[in-house]
Amino acid sequence: MHSLVGNIMPILFLIGLGSVLRRVQYFEEVAIQRVTNMVANLLVPCVIFTTFLNLNIRPSHFWLALSFATMQCVLLAAGWIIYKAFHLKRRFFPFFHCAFAFGFMAIPLFSTVFGEENMDSLVAIGLGQEVFVGLIFLTTAKFYLKNEKTSLANVGRTLVSPLFVMIFLALAIKFLDMKDVLLANVVSRGCIDAIAKLGSVTSVLTMLIVGYRIRLTDRAQIRESFTLVGVRYGLTFSIGYLFKFLIMDRFAGGDVYFDYAFFTMLSQHGSVVLTAFVGEYGSKEDMEIASNAFVINALVGIAMYLVFVFRLSAA
Repeated sequence: MHSLVGNIMPILFLIGLGSVLRRVQYFEEVAIQRVTNMVANLLVPCVIFTTFLNLNIRPSHFWLALSFATMQCVLLAAGWIIYKAFHLKRRFFPFFHCAFAFGFMAIPLFSTVFGEENMDSLVAIGLGQEVFVGLIFLTTAKFYLKNEKTSLANVGRTLVSPLFVMIFLALAIKFLDMKDVLLANVVSRGCIDAIAKLGSVTSVLTMLIVGYRIRLTDRAQIRESFTLVGVRYGLTFSIGYLFKFLIMDRFAGGDVYFDYAFFTMLSQHGSVVLTAFVGEYGSKEDMEIASNAFVINALVGIAMYLVFVFRLSAA
């Protein structure tokens, strides 16, 4: 448990540092916006490339990955229906509920508690998460939040964007079994290591940005952020566990570590990329609401996970 807390504390300190930097006005608004754009358009594709390249999934896990990605599509549709039905104010609302922190939070939390040797199920559903985020979530969010009309030209530009170039490149390397060959060459290994190093600073910069964007002085904004978090957990756990019981348990084969992995994923909020997108394409108030909600959800998710682990250890 000590090592688990050790993994969580740097996140809280980075968010706090970002808040301090805002209070002393360390960055001009245009500077923090440019950093946000860099995270969304350059660093996130590097993270996804490294994640895809290092995933070690067996063919038997394909259906778990597909099922989890389908569940996320259902969550996206549910968020969209609620947004339209209740005429909600925040345009990012439909995207707030359907992405999870696979690499950022789920992997370190799960491996710390249950061990890296038991991560097969987590990796399987994590693959579904990354496919959904790369192919559906980011594309849809960009078109909608940026008010771009869907056209062949826009789709073409998306397919040659850094995000999709990195996805296709990582998949090609995996399917052609070229990873070991590339790592054996000093030049290609240097390129892969450089991409990984770029991706490794994503979490740091994102936490600083989130902390910088926090506005906890406006009670109305705080209440709205808490409401977003409550609705998110209501949707993800109700739809998620219904999907799990009806479909995914059939492919899990009674593996108890799949149950642990599923809870780990659902409890950890994954709007890091969405927060960056809202900062790039949304209003200042949208950014503040999204950042506050991210921090609240991260703290709630960590608290839920700690309770979950304590209950398992007491059983």
